[in-house]
Formats: sequence, C-alpha cells, structure tokens
Amino acid sequence: MSNKEAIAALALAQSQMKTPHKDATNPHFRNRYASLKSCIKAIKPALNDNGFALIQAAGKDEEGHYMQTTFEHTSGGLFTSKFYLEPEKKGMQGLGSAATYAKRYGLLGLAGIEPDEDADDDGNAADEKPAAPKPQPKPQPKKPDPEAEHDAAVREEQNSQPSSTPQQLTDIIENKIKNASATWQIKKIHQDHNQHFKVIKEHDENKSKELAAYLKTRWDQLNTGER
Repeated sequence: MSNKEAIAALALAQSQMKTPHKDATNPHFRNRYASLKSCIKAIKPALNDNGFALIQAAGKDEEGHYMQTTFEHTSGGLFTSKFYLEPEKKGMQGLGSAATYAKRYGLLGLAGIEPDEDADDDGNAADEKPAAPKPQPKPQPKKPDPEAEHDAAVREEQNSQPSSTPQQLTDIIENKIKNASATWQIKKIHQDHNQHFKVIKEHDENKSKELAAYLKTRWDQLNTGER
C-alpha cells in the first residue's frame, strides 16, 4: 500500500505544529525545558486535524523496556519511533520518570521539531525585583544525571555550530561514537543527530552508510561489555 497520502498529511501537519513552550525547570541544572504536556499541546492538534492518531505505548523486547510513539493515519499509513528506557532509579517511580522522558523525546523526534529556544523567561525573571532571601536548608549532594548532562552538552554544541559542514558533522558524530561508554549514549547519538544524519546522507550516501555501520558496531560492542 502506498504511503504517499500519509506522508503528504504529515508534511501538512508539521507546517501547522507549534513550537513547544519551555514551561518547566530542571531543578538540578536550573535550565528550562518543554514538558510532555507542553509538547502534546503544541503537536497533537495539528496531527488530529490532518487525520493522525497519536499513540504512545510501552513495550519490552530482547533489548529492554521501551516507549513506542506512533502517528497512525486514517489512510492506513503510519510513522513510528521506539525509545528504550534506562531508569536512573529503581522501582515504578524511576520507570515512570523514564517513560515520561521517552514520550517527550519520542514525540519531538517523530514530529521533527525542537522546543522553543527563547530565553525571555529567564530575562524577565532577572528584571524582577528580588524578594528578601529566606533561610535555606543545606543542600544535599545530588546524584549526577548523565543523560541530562549529555542533553545540555548537545544543546551547547548545536547552538555553537549552527553552520557545520557535512564533513564537520561526520567528524563530530564519529568522535561521539568512538567515545561512547554506554548503550544509552549510542541511542542518544542517533536521536540527537537525526537531522545531521540526513544532511550527511544528502551530501554523501556512502559516508552515511559507513557512519550508520560504525554506530551499530559500537552498539554491539557496548552491548556485549566491550569498552
């Protein structure tokens, strides 16, 4: 069955999607980000108006637990993305937090949009007259969040290299793959640089295939305990 109708509908939906507003703050890094609620509010109406149902369902396979995001069109065509969960905390609370994280990134990735990069909220807060300081309890050391640190580094890298050439993008991705020490980092490389992979493929398809093969090889090495 041809998927042309669904592709055309998704293209139209993307043109109508809004930019998710950064409505939440990371208490560890004090940086603002778009919550899952904000992402759904910005994306789902355009999908529904163009005949798509948004489905986000949990599952498990030989590689672990995952959250699968699907845009299913009334024509029968569908687009899907699978995001594996790696909770930092044990128990349902850790799994729930990881699932929310996976829903947010799966939705943004499949929609092909980025959250609002406007920092006006921070600027407005700085302009306000500060309230009298209140005694604060001594902060307790917080456990490092490697995924949050990775996300911050990716944002800084993307903002500092807005006009990288395909070769520069290739070098950046290859270096990240080489230095990856965990499977979640390999998954994040594929997700964070999804658009860059497309740029590289348009420029040099053979180089794109070599890069994809290197990514898979490194995944297999880390998955078997090789560093």
